[in-house]
Amino acid sequence: MLANNNLPEFGPLQGIKVLHADQVLAGPHCAQLFADFGADVIWVENAVTPDLSRFAGTMQAPQERRNQRTISLNIPTPEGEEIFLKLIKEVDIFIEAAKGGQYEKWGLTDEHLWEINPQLVIIHISGFGQTGIDKYIKRPSFDALAQAFSGYMSVNGFADRPPIAAQPFTGDYMTGVYAAFAGMAAVYRAKMTGEGESIDVAQYEVLLRAQYWATDYLTRGKEYGRQGNHHTDFAAVGLYTCQDGEYVYVFWMGAGTLKKGLPLLGMEYGTDLIPEGTGSIRLNTPAGDMVEERLKEFCQSKPASEVEEILLEAGIPCSKIMDYQSLSEDPHVQIREVFTEWEDNEGNVIKGVNVVPKFKKNPGRTWRAMPDIGMDNEEILTELGYSSEDINRFYKKRTVRRSKEKEKQNI
Repeated sequence: MLANNNLPEFGPLQGIKVLHADQVLAGPHCAQLFADFGADVIWVENAVTPDLSRFAGTMQAPQERRNQRTISLNIPTPEGEEIFLKLIKEVDIFIEAAKGGQYEKWGLTDEHLWEINPQLVIIHISGFGQTGIDKYIKRPSFDALAQAFSGYMSVNGFADRPPIAAQPFTGDYMTGVYAAFAGMAAVYRAKMTGEGESIDVAQYEVLLRAQYWATDYLTRGKEYGRQGNHHTDFAAVGLYTCQDGEYVYVFWMGAGTLKKGLPLLGMEYGTDLIPEGTGSIRLNTPAGDMVEERLKEFCQSKPASEVEEILLEAGIPCSKIMDYQSLSEDPHVQIREVFTEWEDNEGNVIKGVNVVPKFKKNPGRTWRAMPDIGMDNEEILTELGYSSEDINRFYKKRTVRRSKEKEKQNI
C-alpha cells in the first residue's frame, strides 16, 4: 500500500493520491496544483526518454515538480505495465498527457483501468482530444500550436502586424487549471457514488472557453480583432508612456471615475462634450480625441510611479508595468509572501512563486524539491510490495531507471 511517510500533513487535499505520467507543462502543472495543497503526488517519468523540461535550461521543472515523488518507469513493457497497474489501484486520480489514443494503443483503456480501480478519475490531456477525426486526435501539440488552432492567437498582437502567441505558455497553464478543477469535481462525485470518471481535456477547447469573444462572433458576428496595447473602441483604456520611459496601463471607465478624474486633464464632466451619465468615452469622437491627447501629455510629463499614484488617488484603475525585479521589491507583494525559497537536492537555493491561492485554515506549502530521475524508485516499489530482488531485476531489465550519476555509483 502506498504510504508516503515523509509527506507532512497540510492543505485541503490531505489523503488524495495522484499519479501523473506526462511531460513539459500542461499535465505537470495540473499535478502540481494537487501537490501544492497536500495531495500525495507520484510522477511517473518515462524511463526511456526523461522529461524534456529537465534539460530546457529553465526553472520550469523545479517550479512545476516540487512536493512530488517520482518513479522512472517504462510503462509499455510487461513488468512496467504490472507496476503501473499496481500504482493505479492505489490512487484517486491518474493524469496523462500523451497524444490522443496512446494508452488505448498500449491496451490501457479507461475500462481496463476501472477494472483495477472502479473509483479512478482519469484525466486525459491532449492538444485535440480523445475523440473526433483520427488525424486530429494524433496530432502533436504544444502551447503555441493550441493557441494557433483555437483562434486565441488570431486575436493577440497588433492589427497591422502578424498574430503573436500570448506568453508565457498561457495555454499550458490554463489547461492545467481546467484539468485540475475537473479532476476535483470528478473525485467529489466518485467519493459519493463509488464510480470513476474519464475527463477529456483538449487544450484548444480550453483556450476557446477561456474567453467570450468567440461567443460574440458566433452570436452577433462581432469581431474584436488584434487590439495591441490599446482598446479598439474606448479612449483611456490602454498603455501610456511616462516621462522616465516606463509604462502605465490605464483602464478608465465608469461615470464616477470620469467625474472625479477628468479635472486632472483640465476637462469637466457633465458638459456637452462629456454629458452627465457618460460611463465610457469612445475613440474617434471629439471627446475621445481630447482625452487621448491630454492623457498622453499627462503621462509623459511625470515618472510612471507618480502617474500611477495620482491616477489611483483619483480612483482611476491603472498599474505600472511591473517586472520581476520591481515585483520582488514591492512591499505589498513582500507582505503577502508571494515569492518563497526552497532548496534543491544539492542544497542550492531556488527562489520561486509561492503556493496560490491562499487558504486561511488549510494553506498549501512547499516541502520538497523536484526529485532527481528515479529518486524514489525503491521507496515506491517497496510500498507496492516488491522485494529488493524484484527491484534489482527491474533495474537490470531497464523497467525502471535512475539518474546517470546513481547508475555510475551502482546505488
